[in-house]
Amino acid sequence: MKRVVIFVGLMVWGVGCSVGGGEETAVPLDSLTIDEATGLPINPPDVIDGAFILEGEVVAATLIPQDKPLFKVRTPEGVNFQISVQPVSDILMADGTELTALDFRNGIIVRATVLQAADVGLGGEPVLTSDDFTVLMLVE
Repeated sequence: MKRVVIFVGLMVWGVGCSVGGGEETAVPLDSLTIDEATGLPINPPDVIDGAFILEGEVVAATLIPQDKPLFKVRTPEGVNFQISVQPVSDILMADGTELTALDFRNGIIVRATVLQAADVGLGGEPVLTSDDFTVLMLVE
């Protein structure tokens, strides 16, 4: 019962987050933090054209099907993004350590290079794709 309430709550929250005023939300690229190693922007306030780095906390995860899991990640600034990533068996810690299914919980800290996909996720939010989704920190 608790899971149903949480799921319904997430659905309502997702729909609420997708309703906007229709204003332009273009962000000047020179105002974004840039990753020195890749030259890509980190955690823009909205989806931008091209690739960018996303770092944040997992607030929801769907691991089924295991070959195409979906994560909702919240940046430190409070912006949520949905990411379709590589198969669960290919997701590693930043140091290369393999993970178990029990390691994938809300609260883990992750990093990924992402691109916008053609489809949309829950609540009409855009789904990003990544093939280098990496766990930076687990929760105890």
